[in-house]
Amino acid sequence: MVAEPASSAASLRILCIDGGGIKGYTALLILRRILRTLAAEASDGSPPPRPCDIFDLIAGTSTGGIIAVMLGRLHMTVDECIEVYERLGKEVFGKPVGGQLGRIIRGMAGSPFYELADLQRHMRNIIEKKGIASSELFAEKEQPKCKVYVPRRVE
Repeated sequence: MVAEPASSAASLRILCIDGGGIKGYTALLILRRILRTLAAEASDGSPPPRPCDIFDLIAGTSTGGIIAVMLGRLHMTVDECIEVYERLGKEVFGKPVGGQLGRIIRGMAGSPFYELADLQRHMRNIIEKKGIASSELFAEKEQPKCKVYVPRRVE
């Protein structure tokens, strides 16, 4: 493979993903293209690497934070993440609460445009499918090869 694993790189490798609906999806498409190019350049027939195997830190804001968790903590491939993100887009983000007027009011108030309970339920399902019980501490049991940073909003 052309890219060295994160642990052997001479410098810190950071991936930062901006949030905000389509921006997160676009970032995933660009990342998939980059990783497929890396795999093609290796010309050994290996699949594209997982972001958690290349980056030391994956950070994200808003929906980019969700992507950072999926790629970094849950060790998903970019294709797995895109599939989940598309489903979240339809089932959670595609249902604005209160219609267009509700969206405007929520935006002015700084509130989310979607139901947090729906997002939490979907995220719990994703985490449980990766073998992590909802009662379990979300931290890695061993030294993580890739760390994740998601800033929280301070009011």
